[in-house]
Amino acid sequence: MNRQTQIEDFLLAAHRLALSRLRETPARIEEAKGLLLRWRVLDGATRSDPYWDEWDLLLNAAPEILESVVCAAGDHPTALRSVSPLGILLTQQERASLLAQARRP
Repeated sequence: MNRQTQIEDFLLAAHRLALSRLRETPARIEEAKGLLLRWRVLDGATRSDPYWDEWDLLLNAAPEILESVVCAAGDHPTALRSVSPLGILLTQQERASLLAQARRP
């Protein structure tokens, strides 16, 4: 398995876990919204702005819509996952575990 596939597998697994956290505690969406706002303030205009604009919409959409878009197959959902604020919902230990799983042959 090549490195890019490993990264994509990791990001998908991380988003599935983050979305399960949101189902358990919907108010945690505010953490992701806050992180997205901080990125915009600290980074100014970037090439990620179109994706961040979409994240603004998704973070205010129904959870089912958020999940259906973020966990879908294809280039666009993969790109969204690569600039996602949902990582704030995971611990460093969880990230490390998911990355190790993605690296397994």
